[in-house]
Amino acid sequence: MDSIPPEAEDSRLSSSTPHLDPILGGGWLRGGLYILTGPPGTGKTTLANQMCFNLAKQGVSSVYVTMLTETHARMVLHLRSLAFFQQELVGTHVHYVSGVNALKEGGARALLELLSQVLRDKGAQVLVIDGFNVVREHIRAHVPLREFLQSLSVRTSLTGCTTFLISSEEAKTTDVEHVMADGILSLQLERVGLKAIRGLEVIKFRGSNNLSGRHTLTIDQNGVCIFPRYEALHRSGSEKVADPSRRSRWGIPGLDAMCGGGLVTRSSTLLLGSPGGGKTLLGLHFLAEGAASGEPGLYFGFGEGAAQLLLKADSVGLPLRKWVEAGRVHVEVRAPVETLPDSLAQDLVSLVEQRGCRRLLLDGLESLVLEASDAGRTMRFLAALLNTLRDRDVTVLLTQQPNELFGPELHASIRGVEALADNVLFVRFFELSGRLHRLVSVLKMRDSDNDPHLRELAISSRGLEVRGSYAELDAVITGQPRPHAPATARSGNRTRKRASPPAKTAKKQVSRPPRGRKQR
Repeated sequence: MDSIPPEAEDSRLSSSTPHLDPILGGGWLRGGLYILTGPPGTGKTTLANQMCFNLAKQGVSSVYVTMLTETHARMVLHLRSLAFFQQELVGTHVHYVSGVNALKEGGARALLELLSQVLRDKGAQVLVIDGFNVVREHIRAHVPLREFLQSLSVRTSLTGCTTFLISSEEAKTTDVEHVMADGILSLQLERVGLKAIRGLEVIKFRGSNNLSGRHTLTIDQNGVCIFPRYEALHRSGSEKVADPSRRSRWGIPGLDAMCGGGLVTRSSTLLLGSPGGGKTLLGLHFLAEGAASGEPGLYFGFGEGAAQLLLKADSVGLPLRKWVEAGRVHVEVRAPVETLPDSLAQDLVSLVEQRGCRRLLLDGLESLVLEASDAGRTMRFLAALLNTLRDRDVTVLLTQQPNELFGPELHASIRGVEALADNVLFVRFFELSGRLHRLVSVLKMRDSDNDPHLRELAISSRGLEVRGSYAELDAVITGQPRPHAPATARSGNRTRKRASPPAKTAKKQVSRPPRGRKQR
C-alpha cells in the first residue's frame, strides 16, 4: 500500500485499534462524520470505547453520548474487564453524557445544543453518538434529519472534532446519514458451521485509498483487533530473488546431494507426504543445521507441543534442544482450532521479524488455511505470505499430507500449493517383502539441478540417512512397487511378434475359393 505523505498524516486521526489504520488508508480524516453500523453484538460499542480510551492515553479528549437505555455505570462495568479501560480516564479525558432527556424533551434542537455545549466545555476531539437509530426514529423526516446532521458537521468540523454515529440498523444507501457521511464501516457476524466469525467492511470512505472487501476481527480481553486480508495488504510481489548460488543445507549429506547442494536460499519448499513419513523430522533437521550455521530458525506448527518435538529430535540424536535453549531456534505451537488465517500470518511474520529468523518450518499447512471462510482465496493468501517471507530473507519449508496412505493416486486437501512452491519433495511409505520402507524424491526444484532418483529415507536412533535408489523396482512412488522387467526380455517379445504373422490369418488366405466359380 502507498505510504501516507507527512502533510496528509496531520489531517488523520489514528483509530488506535490494531491494524485498522491500514484498512482506512492511514486513519480517520479529522473533522469527518463516520457511521459504525451492524447488528447487536458485532462489537461497535467496544470498538468506539477502545478508540476513546486509547486516544485518551495520548491526551485526546472524547465525549461519548448514549441514546440507549443502558446506563453509563453499566457500560463502564462491562468495560472494566478489557485491557484498554482505565478508570482514571473516565471524567478526565473520556466523558460520558446521556442525550435521552434532551432529545425527548426538546427534540433535535435541544440535543444539538447539548452536544455543542459539552464539546466546547470538554475541548473534545472525538464525539461518539451511540444509538443513533434512536435519533433517526425521533426526527423521522428527511429534511429535519439532514438539517441536524449539517449543523452538527459544521460545528464539529470547525474544531476538527471527528464524529462517529453508531447504529444497529442497516440503513439504505439513499438514507440521509449515508449520503452525508464521509465513511461507513459495517460490522458483521457470520456463521460458518458451528463457528461465528466477526467481520468488518469499509462500505464507503471519502478521500482515502482504503482496503476494500471484508476483513476479520476478534474481541478478547484486549478489546477489538482487526486483521486485514493478508493478500489485500500485501499486494505487490517480492522484491528479492532466490539466488541459486546460495544454498541452505539440510545437514543430511544424501539429501543435500539430491537437492544440488541444498535448498536455494529464500526459496519455498513443499514437503508432501503421508503421516509418519518423516516430514517434521526433516524440517527439524533443517532448522538445527541452520542454527549450527548461525541462521536463527522458527518452528510454527499446530500438532505436537514443544516438549514432544524436542523428545522426537532427541530420539534420532538431533541436537535441536541445545539450539532451542540457546535461542537460535524458537518453537511456536498453536491449537488447530478456531484459528483465523490472517491472524496467524501476522503472528508468524511478527515472530520472524522479532527473532531475525532465516529459516522457517511451517508444519501443517492445512491448519493454517482450512479455517478460512473463503476457500477460494487460499492461493492468493499463501502467495502473499511467501512473498513477505522472501522479502525478509527467509527460506521456507511447508508440510502437507495427502488424504491417502497408499495407492497410485494422491489427493491433498489444499490443491495448487505444488505450483506455488519453488520446490516439491515427496516422502511416503511403500511395502516390500512384508516390511514398510520410506522413500524420498525430488519432484520439482526451480532454478536448480536435482537428483531424479527415488531413494530410501532411513530414520533410526543414529539419525536420518538418505540411501541408494530403487533401480530394481518399478512404481515405487505409488507405494505399490513391482519387480523391474529386464529391458532385453521386453525387446525379444516384440521381435517375435513382428516376425511371425498369426497362423489363423494365413490359413484363411490359402483355403478361400475364388469368387464367382463353383468347385466340382
